[in-house]
Amino acid sequence: MELRHLRYFVAVADELNFTRAARKLHVAQPALSRQIRQLEEELGVKLLERNHHAVALTRSGRDFLAEARALLQQSEQAIRAARQSGEAAPGQLNLGYVWGLFHSLVPPILQRFRESSPKTAVNLFDLSALQQAEALLEGALDAGFIGFAHEADTAKLNKRKVGSCAFVAALPKSHRAARKPAIHLSSLAGDFFIGISDQTYPGASLCVTEACARAGFRPKILQMVERGYAILGLVAGNCGVALLPESLKALPHPGIVFRPLADPPKADLFIAWHAETPTSVLRAFLDTL
Repeated sequence: MELRHLRYFVAVADELNFTRAARKLHVAQPALSRQIRQLEEELGVKLLERNHHAVALTRSGRDFLAEARALLQQSEQAIRAARQSGEAAPGQLNLGYVWGLFHSLVPPILQRFRESSPKTAVNLFDLSALQQAEALLEGALDAGFIGFAHEADTAKLNKRKVGSCAFVAALPKSHRAARKPAIHLSSLAGDFFIGISDQTYPGASLCVTEACARAGFRPKILQMVERGYAILGLVAGNCGVALLPESLKALPHPGIVFRPLADPPKADLFIAWHAETPTSVLRAFLDTL
């Protein structure tokens, strides 16, 4: 359990609405819901009753809320006391990341960094590529696992490669190619595509468009959406097919099959930062990469 879990829970308890709480915390609503579920699993009790219309505190939730508020107040008092006594506050690192692309890459990097810099507080923010670029330019983030090179280059950010990913076809289970071991991208030329928004993830959108062009066709885009889980829902609803980074297979995907492509397009993944002269904390983090 970390302080952010407490902050997230208190925000939801105050608002009794996940959408408003996510907006207040500046996090994506799915990330907020995931953190609350993790907190409930760790505690072994249900803190919130949820349905499509309302959110309410359980009895355990009401009891825990009082303790969570007290812990957060104590942490704030501890920080104020340290600063007032003239002691240097511990280092802090604010990192953005795209969960669907970096969920397997980020944890081991953070583990190495915490082993080498145990006193540095690391705050993670689940943000889209463009949100990260804006936050980096404004100084709200120290670095961001931003995704593809396009977003970093467009914003004139420094970048470093941290991995790569291949793209796969996401198909409804009823699709004619759903049982094939591998497919050619050109065989999907007649299908409608569900695309990732080029306003949110322009690098991913560009990768898909270029891959289809190499396969000899221009994709017929039925709808552009902002998050990978939304694409999966539309594909499962038999609205079309999608070309997605292989890492998104980790998201729940009932009603969908992922099929490798005979000649899969691949793209490198990057961390980006803005400062020409990184702080000592950021330099130490970049060294762990």
